[in-house]
Amino acid sequence: MLLESIGQGCTESYCELYQRYKDRIHRFAHSRIRDCDVASDILQETFLTVWKTARNFAGGSAVSTWLFGIAVNKVREERRRRGPDALPLTAASTILIAPDFTTSSDMRLTVLGAVQSLPEEQQEVVLLAYYARLPYLDIAAIQNVPVGTVKSRMSLAKKTMLSTLQRGI
Repeated sequence: MLLESIGQGCTESYCELYQRYKDRIHRFAHSRIRDCDVASDILQETFLTVWKTARNFAGGSAVSTWLFGIAVNKVREERRRRGPDALPLTAASTILIAPDFTTSSDMRLTVLGAVQSLPEEQQEVVLLAYYARLPYLDIAAIQNVPVGTVKSRMSLAKKTMLSTLQRGI
């Protein structure tokens, strides 16, 4: 098991895990923080925590769930430190964080604006599902809520975003 060997100090396993998840975690952090350098810091802090605590991983969840749980907590700490509206959403900030469904910079900005208008819990569900590509079961574990709550948050988020996009933000 990868985390078990990391817990025993295996740097090769650590590098393998880092390579496997770095882009998804960075994209998620960047989508929440909107600052590439800070997202990189969060990525590094996440993997530093992995290195320090891998031996404590009990295997009760998927490795990706555990990793994104750490990243979500790092993002939440940073957002609390900065305040929710510290950085404006700009076209430049969407380059790394926009999902693959469009190449239009204006469309990415519009969709991300709709995501940013959601309540915090709904934003997190949307970003973990679409940007980090995690299943609802993993998102539920990260948010420490039942799967039904994740589904409800996603449903409300979709309805709110549709309404927002139809109004033209």
